[in-house]
Amino acid sequence: MVRTTVFWVTAFVTVVLCSPVVFLLRSRKSAIHGIQRSWARLLLRISGAKVSITGLDNIRAHQPYFIVANHQSYHDILVLLTLPVFIHWMAKKELFRIPFLGWILTWIDAISIDRGNRGKAFASVKKAATKIRHGATVLIFPEGTRSPDGRLLPFNKGGFFLAAISKVPVLPIIIAGTHKIMPKGSFRISPAVVNITIKPPVDTKSLASKDRGQLEKKIRAIFLETLPSAADYPP
Repeated sequence: MVRTTVFWVTAFVTVVLCSPVVFLLRSRKSAIHGIQRSWARLLLRISGAKVSITGLDNIRAHQPYFIVANHQSYHDILVLLTLPVFIHWMAKKELFRIPFLGWILTWIDAISIDRGNRGKAFASVKKAATKIRHGATVLIFPEGTRSPDGRLLPFNKGGFFLAAISKVPVLPIIIAGTHKIMPKGSFRISPAVVNITIKPPVDTKSLASKDRGQLEKKIRAIFLETLPSAADYPP
């Protein structure tokens, strides 16, 4: 209980204190990235997370990527923030309405997604594709929700449409163990070992939007080499 209290108090206080700094430095991505990495490492340390990352050599400097990661916990975001690449997050529009958090998402150039409006959602996808073509790295969680037990949930094909039209390498990042730190449906923090595996990028230059299903199957197969599928374990 003490660890949980310290974590949430620290998270809230640091977000409030960092807000004016992020606002002032919002045009300097390298500075923002440094702040994000330090903040994430602090919260991971408080959580008792022991993070091991393999495959960092698969990330090339100054190369934009379309990152695909599985989703087990809100702590996935903290782990991903420690990577040596500035990520343009795609977040549901409701998060942009939260004081401090929403402001920071705007200042770090996150992309708002309106899941309830298909036309606006498609406009957000086109905006993300434009950012990627201009050198931005974008990330999606294709499961669409957090896995309660760490097993891989079905992928949504929508995000792979963006991957196919962006023409940049897809970077699969496999996260294992964060669901033990803060399981879905709980805000309690528990120490755990987290293993991050960064797989070699998958080329998309020859793909078109009609190939999104093929790309989704290929990327999912990469994840299944490491993670069990929820479909293999009926309730």
